[in-house]
Amino acid sequence: MKADGELLFLVLLFLPIGKAAGQLQASIIGGREALPHSRPYMVSIQIRGIPACGGALVHARWVLTAAHCYSDLRKGPIRVLVGLHRQPGRNARVQVFTVTKFVPHPSYNSRTFANDIMLLKLDKKVAWNKETSLLPLSKKKPAPGTLCSVAGWGIFRQESKYSPVLRELDVKVMDIRMCNNSRYWNGELTSTMMCIEGVRKGSAPCKGDSGSPVVCGKKAEVAGVLSFTGKRCVDVFKPPVATAVFKYTGWIKKFLRSDRAL
Repeated sequence: MKADGELLFLVLLFLPIGKAAGQLQASIIGGREALPHSRPYMVSIQIRGIPACGGALVHARWVLTAAHCYSDLRKGPIRVLVGLHRQPGRNARVQVFTVTKFVPHPSYNSRTFANDIMLLKLDKKVAWNKETSLLPLSKKKPAPGTLCSVAGWGIFRQESKYSPVLRELDVKVMDIRMCNNSRYWNGELTSTMMCIEGVRKGSAPCKGDSGSPVVCGKKAEVAGVLSFTGKRCVDVFKPPVATAVFKYTGWIKKFLRSDRAL
């Protein structure tokens, strides 16, 4: 599943079984260490100190992630780390939260991964500083060929545990029609999904941080939430799939507005 000697950076962990392999338990093959705190919106969602899913800050009290993470996260205990670069996060500036509410999309389907998107409400507001900021929601689906990126703290080598630092990978958006044809996902994808592939040949998201954002655009917006992939991380015919955020902006903003006065 992973290639020896290459950087395998898990972009999705606890990958549920489904589709060809289940939730994107990604190992980003061909990734690199991110510049410390260059992605101040990134969140590490952990169970007993182990990275379980990634997420993005979209409000001082709300994190955007994948709905399929819920089956693992409800086992708890859960900690949400904000402002983290190097684990285990002993830096005094790393903020630690608990989750007071899980809001998976009401139409989420654990078999097909349709509507694989979820909001987590934190127990208190994030304190803003140079290591923390919001990630705006994308208002449109990125066009095929758009350059984007993903990041996380997942497994990055064949025999490794989790990455001690945040790692990132450059990806590009694929044409959904090609991605859904008989050679690829064979009609399993819906209009609320998007496919991505590594810019560098042989690179791909794989296992490690389900729910991490697919970030696109010069101004950095969350265009997708990592959802699932094939059994083999670098199977060109089963590219990683993300939930397309623009389809859910109304649903997301309904909850963000409810906390506007906080």
